[in-house]
Amino acid sequence: MPRKAMIPLLAAALTAGVSTYPAAAAPPAKNIVYVAKTGDDQATGTEKDPFATIERARDALAGRTSARNPGTVYIREGVYQTSRTIEVTGAAQSYVTYAAYPGEQVELAGVTTLAPDRFRRLGDVPAGEAKWSSKSRVPAAAAPSVFVYDLGAENIPAGTLNKNGFNWKPQPYAPALITDDVTQTLAQYPNGDAKLGRDHLTVKEAPKGARDYFSDKTADGTTMPYEEMLKLPGPVYTVKDPELAARYEKWAGTDHTTAETDGWLSGYFGNNYANDRLRIDAVGGGDIRTGYPTMYVATDKWSSFVAQNVLSELDAEGEYYIDRHQGHNTLYYYPPGGTVEGKEISLTSFDAPFFELENVRNVTLKGLKLNGTTGTGVRLLDAESCTIDGLEILNVSMDAVAIGQANDAITAIAEYRTSRGGHRNRVVDSRLHDLGGGGVFTAGGDRDSLERGGHVVEHNEIYDFSKLATYTPAGYMYGVGNTFRRNHVHDAPHMAIQIMGNDMEISHNRFERLVTHASDQGVIYSGRDYTYLNNVVAYNLFKDIGADGNQAIYMDDGMTGMVVHHNVFDNVQHGLFYQSGHSNVASDNVFKDVKYLGHDKLYHEGGKRLPVANQKVVVERFNDMLKAGDGTGFTNTRENIDRWYRRYGKQYPNIRDWYVPADSQGRPCTAVGTTECTDEYVWSNPNSVYVPANNVLTRSVSIGTGDFAYTDDAGGLSNQTFNPDFDSYNVKRATPAEFAFDPATGRFDARATPLNDAEGFGRTWVKEWNRNFGLEGIGPRK
Repeated sequence: MPRKAMIPLLAAALTAGVSTYPAAAAPPAKNIVYVAKTGDDQATGTEKDPFATIERARDALAGRTSARNPGTVYIREGVYQTSRTIEVTGAAQSYVTYAAYPGEQVELAGVTTLAPDRFRRLGDVPAGEAKWSSKSRVPAAAAPSVFVYDLGAENIPAGTLNKNGFNWKPQPYAPALITDDVTQTLAQYPNGDAKLGRDHLTVKEAPKGARDYFSDKTADGTTMPYEEMLKLPGPVYTVKDPELAARYEKWAGTDHTTAETDGWLSGYFGNNYANDRLRIDAVGGGDIRTGYPTMYVATDKWSSFVAQNVLSELDAEGEYYIDRHQGHNTLYYYPPGGTVEGKEISLTSFDAPFFELENVRNVTLKGLKLNGTTGTGVRLLDAESCTIDGLEILNVSMDAVAIGQANDAITAIAEYRTSRGGHRNRVVDSRLHDLGGGGVFTAGGDRDSLERGGHVVEHNEIYDFSKLATYTPAGYMYGVGNTFRRNHVHDAPHMAIQIMGNDMEISHNRFERLVTHASDQGVIYSGRDYTYLNNVVAYNLFKDIGADGNQAIYMDDGMTGMVVHHNVFDNVQHGLFYQSGHSNVASDNVFKDVKYLGHDKLYHEGGKRLPVANQKVVVERFNDMLKAGDGTGFTNTRENIDRWYRRYGKQYPNIRDWYVPADSQGRPCTAVGTTECTDEYVWSNPNSVYVPANNVLTRSVSIGTGDFAYTDDAGGLSNQTFNPDFDSYNVKRATPAEFAFDPATGRFDARATPLNDAEGFGRTWVKEWNRNFGLEGIGPRK
């Protein structure tokens, strides 16, 4: 944790955007320079005469390093306060390792320690002092245990609360309070894991959500400008719970001494899988009126949120509130145990990446601890062969590491693009935790040409992520040819992996206690694209997955070409979800204590309705890859398409024949006709992308596991209708012992298991399973 007094990591560089240092003496022949808390940026940078800042060390090596003569910056032990991003840019700053000195602990702190002796009990605050004029909102029962801190007096940034949520542009979050390495709770109602739902309030007014104004939903195919979306009205709720009715009128108002000035509602509003935030604008007359729109239309069914950032609800241990009204910048805190004594308390005060690596090659960050930013931890742009090695990144409000970037279009529409990912970057042997967003954003490779990104995320522990936003997984796998393997991913409310691209490998990972506070979601999620091909999910453990309508692997809305083999699913509600896609192959998996082996959903539901769900998106994405043209306007060049056919022709023999059902004018079918867009052409031909053809589920070992649950709303049609051998060679027993299966090791007793004689399996299958799968080889190296 950070120091009690300012340490000058960056102080010498804060006064100017360019270096003002004197010409450095030539560094040692091995290009090794040193940084220490006791250093001086006028020094020579040797071990005995170290620099004070990492920037000074960077500049001393600039232009002197190469593949044959790399450089190293050793940072000596200590906690270094960070107040601006360390930028490592261009060829002159390539081939350098920034490392903690061997055996020493180095922390870059974006958190500011709050001095214990500067906390005061709320009752000791002088009466009439303007900056504490909100104190009357503190509940009387909690007031004796509440402490206050004057952030403004020490110029500690108080930050702000912004509109964030699924498919809204990510913005930095408000500073978080951290006590003894545990993030505290922004004052809220109700407390703990309880939520406000339809038993507490009902939707009185439900304006359209912003999602209705994106191009795939509007009649003219245009998208409302983002700033105009933010001006759309929010929902209005009517209070019906007596306890809520007794307190909600304090959540907004004009008199800040009695009413909140910046209260929010945070949680689920229009569905049960994508969170959002709404400012509380007005209360009274039984209603709560919100500012900002929801992304999806609010409904009573999905209401599940808390009132947040409300001082009048600061009534539980661990809750805090920052009063920013008229620049008060004061902290109110109800510490665990009712005292601040003996606790180390800090506030995230940094709002940018600790490091940004841009247009560099072979730069390594090694053995550092990066603690606390309201933004992203480390960002790589157009970086080649760079490595994040052995870092601990924590208390980050957005993603721990971002490789590349995405445009502003939401992930649900066809225009979504990633860029600047570079190639062959690695995140290894690191611990990423207590994250408001995700673990590693991995964008790399080119989907038009199928050039691989080659990024690798392996041997990491990633946990307690997605604390502020949904759809912020431990691994974003975007682009082509990136790998997420041998990681331990655990304890998070939402998904672990999102795939948007091709040729990804997700292997040898431990996925445990995930999607615990969401439903209709999966540990691994991908969808809405028939061209996301050959994504391999193999040799993973999925254990103790949230049971509220969730699945281990979610192949959503036309997802095609997923390859799932040699995984163990243990205590999961649904193992696999096949939703309307085709050519998805799951084989050779073990399912233990899984309620349903899997389930399906077809576009044929509800009487073969056209257009199919999200038709505009899935059609445009298909055309973007496989419709011949000049490469613009949702077409690809013939050269790129031929490359796709060569790459995938053997794996998907009929790929050249796949088609989007369209009429003679090339317009996607919107109704079944007698001469074109016929029922057979749209709904039966296995090359129609609307038909779930070539799906495979085979050689499943089911231990205490339920059957595959086929769709019940498609007129008797199901995956098995179009794939008669679907769910073949499914052997079932009630207990692991009956299979001679050891859940602790993930292996079978090759001498005793009945699989030796089971059709579709046999001794060779058992031998191969035991050779390739063992729980001791799943997850990071020890």
